[in-house]
Amino acid sequence: MSKRILIVESDATLSATLQQALEARGFTAQTTGDGKGSVELIRRERPELVVLAVDLSAGQNGYLICGKLKKDDELKTVPIVIIGSPDGFAAHSKLKARADEYVAKPVDTDTLVDRVGGLIGFPELPASDEVVDDSLTLDSLGEEPSPDFGEEIAVDTGEEPAVPGEDLDMLDEAFSDMSEPASEPITGTPEEEAVVAPPDLDASSSEEEGSALDSLGSGNDDSLDVLSGLDDEPEEKTVIGFMPAAEPEPVAPVRAVATPTPLRAVPPP
Repeated sequence: MSKRILIVESDATLSATLQQALEARGFTAQTTGDGKGSVELIRRERPELVVLAVDLSAGQNGYLICGKLKKDDELKTVPIVIIGSPDGFAAHSKLKARADEYVAKPVDTDTLVDRVGGLIGFPELPASDEVVDDSLTLDSLGEEPSPDFGEEIAVDTGEEPAVPGEDLDMLDEAFSDMSEPASEPITGTPEEEAVVAPPDLDASSSEEEGSALDSLGSGNDDSLDVLSGLDDEPEEKTVIGFMPAAEPEPVAPVRAVATPTPLRAVPPP
């Protein structure tokens, strides 16, 4: 709850300054320049504290008004702060009807507010009166304009602009193809290279072997026995290789032989 203060001062400018300073600290301040009628105003309003100037208009004196208030049984409990020239502060403070505090002119508003708060305490500021600095908030940061880096230039790449959501559809199709099993199982083996049969053996040798077998008749049992006996013997391995060419025999040098000239027959004369 705010605490009410009555300011009794004939100087309207100073009175307004003191009122503003007290209200800034949560007090409720009321002003009056009528020193003579201030006693009845205090009796009627019953403020928590009175700020009383020494020099008032119409010849009124703050020291005299302070004495009346302190001698009144109903009002003597109201704290009084005298403001004025400090020359008479020492003498007035020795009187029985003295003020509770003294503040010299020119008045320092911070000193006055501290003296008032020391006598009756400072009121609690309501939540609505708290000063909130909105200069730095998340909303203000988000509203800052982005820097201008110049005019944007559109570059034609020849590609059609993507339709919103088309890229996501393509990704969905790709992943669905990977997750679905193959409709037809893979059969067979990888393609193999064709195997080329080796070339046939010499036809002449095959014919010779066949004619040799045909020449063996029923009466050639010995030949069959010989052939069958060869099968019982361990098979010898035939080594195929290349034989070196035979060196040519030296040829004796040919000597030239004189051939006699044949005689020709001469017919008779």
